[in-house]
Amino acid sequence: MRNTIIVSIILFIAVILASVYYFGDLNKEKQESVKPITYLPADTYFIASFINDAATDNIFKDFEIFEAILGKSKQQELNHLKQQLLRNKELSNYLADVDIFVSVHPAKEEKSLLFSFPSKEELSKEQLDPLMNNLSKQFQMKGLDTLGHHFYGFTAIQPDSLSQTLQKTPIYVAYDANIFFASFDKELLIKVLDKKVAKLDKDQIAYFNENNNHKAPFTIYLPQQNLESLVGSIKQNKAGDFLKQFIHLKGQSVWNINYKQDALMLSGETELEDQEKEYIALFANQQKTKQDLYQLFPSNTAIFIEYSFSNAEKWFSDLKSWQQKTATSTQFADQENQINKDKPNLLQDFQSVISGNFAIIEQNNGDYLGFIRISDSSKFDRIVNALAESVSDDLYRFRYANIPYRFFGDGLQPFSRPYFFLLNNTLVLANQQSTLQEYIQKWERKDLLIGNISFKNYEQLQGNDANVTFYLNNKNASNRIENALNGDYGRKYRDKEEYGFQDFHSWSLQLTGNSGNFLSRFYALYKSKNRLGVQPDWTYAMRSRLINGPYVFEQSDTSQFILAQEQDHTVHALLPNGKKLWSSVFSGRIVGKVQQLPDKSLLAVTDRRRLYRFDAAGNNLKGFSTSVSAEPIAQPLYVNHEGQELILIPTKHSILAYDMEGGPVSGWDKIEVEGEILGSLQRIDQEIIAATSYGRIYFYNLSGEKTTEIDVAGDLTFVSNLGIIQKEQSIHFYATDKEGKLHEIHKDGSSKVIYEGKWSNKYSAEFEQIYGTSNPELIVMDGPYLQVFEIGNTVQEVFDYTFTKDVSNKPYYFQADGGLQKMGIATQGTNLIYLFSENGTVAAGFPVEAQPLFYYGKINYNSGNYLICTRRDHKLYAFKH
Repeated sequence: MRNTIIVSIILFIAVILASVYYFGDLNKEKQESVKPITYLPADTYFIASFINDAATDNIFKDFEIFEAILGKSKQQELNHLKQQLLRNKELSNYLADVDIFVSVHPAKEEKSLLFSFPSKEELSKEQLDPLMNNLSKQFQMKGLDTLGHHFYGFTAIQPDSLSQTLQKTPIYVAYDANIFFASFDKELLIKVLDKKVAKLDKDQIAYFNENNNHKAPFTIYLPQQNLESLVGSIKQNKAGDFLKQFIHLKGQSVWNINYKQDALMLSGETELEDQEKEYIALFANQQKTKQDLYQLFPSNTAIFIEYSFSNAEKWFSDLKSWQQKTATSTQFADQENQINKDKPNLLQDFQSVISGNFAIIEQNNGDYLGFIRISDSSKFDRIVNALAESVSDDLYRFRYANIPYRFFGDGLQPFSRPYFFLLNNTLVLANQQSTLQEYIQKWERKDLLIGNISFKNYEQLQGNDANVTFYLNNKNASNRIENALNGDYGRKYRDKEEYGFQDFHSWSLQLTGNSGNFLSRFYALYKSKNRLGVQPDWTYAMRSRLINGPYVFEQSDTSQFILAQEQDHTVHALLPNGKKLWSSVFSGRIVGKVQQLPDKSLLAVTDRRRLYRFDAAGNNLKGFSTSVSAEPIAQPLYVNHEGQELILIPTKHSILAYDMEGGPVSGWDKIEVEGEILGSLQRIDQEIIAATSYGRIYFYNLSGEKTTEIDVAGDLTFVSNLGIIQKEQSIHFYATDKEGKLHEIHKDGSSKVIYEGKWSNKYSAEFEQIYGTSNPELIVMDGPYLQVFEIGNTVQEVFDYTFTKDVSNKPYYFQADGGLQKMGIATQGTNLIYLFSENGTVAAGFPVEAQPLFYYGKINYNSGNYLICTRRDHKLYAFKH
């Protein structure tokens, strides 16, 4: 386009004219509401319509995508014009709800835009002249006649407040048959008004009428016959293997906007013409199916198309008919005869093992990968040696050329005689062995697209039931986009200061078969500054990575503060606004959690055998810090019983006790246990409880005397600390062992296995109350798998979740409403953090890109919820949610 200011100026001139002259009920007749479209030339690229009303204003007032596309300075000019013209007090009484049509057209230099809108009643030239002349004091109006048409030209006269472009380029307005047209391109206006110029087809206009949703604030009309020309005007080279599948589709689409702050979402219907000529049209005769091949795609995927068909018989029949119209049909027939002569039924056997899902991806290095889902892998094993030759272990190459194209058409056309291997009932194809070997390494590392924060956001937005899904990852495809765009478009894409094109996460198009046509959806996901994890309220710089915390504690009865420890063992205390309160170097890494006692002092132990008790100002209290006789394995347990206060510290094989001035307490110094103590100590009434890896449970009174010891029957090893549940006026204890068995244990020493989990020998388990019941749930992490179980009369799984990488960190827990806790998970390999709601869904705004260790909740008594986390730059970030 010329200068994006064109969009702004035409928009507001059109809005004012429409507001003055059009007071009718837009809903009285659909035909009348889209009447301006009947004037548009047949070569119109696309049309957008939107409603000029307060509701639309409110929806889009903070819509960052507009600024990203228009540019910052142009958006500011647009806002200025809005105040000067649209909000002119002399016209405000006349402004009413109107539909404004914006269309894009080919021109000698780039493109031209046209705004068109109907008026309620016919206006004479004598009525128009004074109204136009008084439209705005910041514009000079001049009338002119050209080729039998009268135009009004508007030129800006105040350079301080408007762009100088407006002083050089007039805005032209024409009026014909109760319709106003406005454009910077006078030749376009002449073309619109010339009845001899071919216009959009009447059937297309009728389709636009039928599918126009007047309740939607924004609608796109797409005459598809001009797609190839539109793409050609933007790209500096021919359409590639992906784009060429779509740009020749004949027909029309109507999309209505679904508003979301950080995404442009358009959905509607696509009507097809000449279906038998275009490959993608074959899927219009299929029904939507689940598409999940994307779970196999590597993290450097730039573009993919995933295809699926529901009716195999119809698919292969339609595909064969389509292929017979191509130049390769004779070669295909000759090849089929030869294969059947050498290996009878081979092609039929291969067709019988094909499932309805296949895909092609382009990686950021330009290499292609193909994916074909196999329905019967055992049958495929029986024919693979006839179909392909073995290259190395589990790696093959098709014996015959164009086998993928024969069964899947243009979708897999780039693979003439590819190499492949079988992965999870899926053939993975590539034109070079090295491409497959690189992919195998990525797969083994779980270096996949589904672990990308950009794709995670996309998954939350768009479903996976469709027939064709096109996806472009903006980051991975950035260099290829820059190289493909021509002239002005390439410069705007690279201009990160003025525009935001590189701040889009992804672009996608999804098509679902609909009785020979398509239901279609177009999504552009944007890195909105309003999205959690984008725009911090504050940051705080540390020198190294975070190793403990963050926590939020009480500073006084009116304020709180944030505490965190970094790798050099410095403990930082921050005010809720991110300002430093104090910092102090501790001796060693804090083990377990920091706790706040009723007197607001804080309690912590370190791996260098130091016990700390300090106040909110960072001052050690009397007797602290002090050394302890063994290395702690979890946070201390504070006990206060009838004025008797103790600090109990679990070590591997003993329990240490100290008083509130850091002195050792006698009676606890001789405690020794069999096995290693598992995590923190627990208390019931006046008894302290410790569980060990040898399947033992120890009970001690407050003097350190052992009152009970339970040795769970069998040669077993506990891997979890105890879960404690009150049942029918008795207390039951729960623990899991190395074999994945969940034991229910009674105080009298009896026990039974109540559940056997199918977990690896590296799983971890713990008990926390997160689901909404009165008892803690069993939470299991097994590699990338999270499972949560409710323990009642039976053990029931209440939800699970699969991550893209193994999770080595234990879950985090944050206080939530109703006494429950929210569970957080950090996946180290992907640098993503998750927060789960009590029903097992990922909380809104998550996952967020961040390092492990984070806090979620209030950071001051009257604050909202915040996410406090770190990234690779060693800063603490505070994001309001």
